[in-house]
Amino acid sequence: MLNVRPIRVESLGEKLAGELRRRIIVGDVPAGTRLVEEELAESFRVSRGPVRDAIRILRAEGLVTGTGRNVVTLSLSVADIDELMALRESFELLALERAMDTNRDDLTSRLAAALVEMDAAADARDATAFTTADIRFHSSFFEAAGLTRLDVLWNQFRPTIEGLLHASGKRMDDLAPSAREHHDLSALIAAGKVADVKNELHRHLRKTRARLQAAVSPPPSQRKSDL
Repeated sequence: MLNVRPIRVESLGEKLAGELRRRIIVGDVPAGTRLVEEELAESFRVSRGPVRDAIRILRAEGLVTGTGRNVVTLSLSVADIDELMALRESFELLALERAMDTNRDDLTSRLAAALVEMDAAADARDATAFTTADIRFHSSFFEAAGLTRLDVLWNQFRPTIEGLLHASGKRMDDLAPSAREHHDLSALIAAGKVADVKNELHRHLRKTRARLQAAVSPPPSQRKSDL
């Protein structure tokens, strides 16, 4: 008997939501834009059913109106980010351990593909493309692990994580060093050094958490005086 692992096929509505989510997060969709079924269906050359599903998904995520930043991001506190990143780290570690143990060749192949995109984005000094490659890199953990139920849970807060990453951005001078960090992590994964992978991932996500917290915390000039 074939040992076939169940897979989850993404619906057309989910694919459309993913593309619209990307456009909203990076600011391609202007603030306050109302998503109209007929216009979107014509633009994407699909029926209105999948478009309706996509709009429903985006409404549930708070992304229906574009502000150049994830709308959810604006309501998150520093403590919320801390909690969210703790969840992310525990999920990623679980997926990574499983993938390294059962499917390391596939995992390293996926990581290598993401690193090619990351290096190209760093060379081009394209922060948006770099973040997209960064997301692909970390998503590879779940794809290679084949943890269907965990993937469903991860996808519940993944849009918020991605929105935060795009909203916070990276300074151009940070792209190359961050790419090197991902290369180092990938090398440890390929070598099967589980303890070192855990330490490096924790260090990497701690830096990401600090950047995200800075993104939702107003600069001192915008804070009310305590006097």
